[in-house]
Amino acid sequence: MKIKGGSWKVKPIPPVTWDAIQDHLDGRTEGWIFCTKSGAQLDEPAVWRLCAALARRAGLPVRGPHGAKGDGITHALARPDARPDKVQRWADHHDSRTTQRYNKRRQLLDDSPGYGLAADIASSLTQEPSTR
Repeated sequence: MKIKGGSWKVKPIPPVTWDAIQDHLDGRTEGWIFCTKSGAQLDEPAVWRLCAALARRAGLPVRGPHGAKGDGITHALARPDARPDKVQRWADHHDSRTTQRYNKRRQLLDDSPGYGLAADIASSLTQEPSTR
């Protein structure tokens, strides 16, 4: 994978994604995975058009590549077993604060520890008192 600054990084590919890539390549073993009809690398506007077309086809809101990365980070951090350090490495962020800026759930009330604590206390207050 080509990353910021033009360097390359090996990334793991989940099996379902690998299968989709293999279907897309249809036996082709050289060149870019996603490319122009002539086989050239996609430029930035082409990548945006591709992301938009795929989102529309899937019935999702249109997002560019950067928005999709933010969605992925948000989804990964929302999992009960989330490891912020692993999400940070996956996102290629050197600083955990950068990863948290992408986390769109961080300011939602239902993700707040204080909100959860208050809900638990309220729930215990509405339950029948136990006999002592």
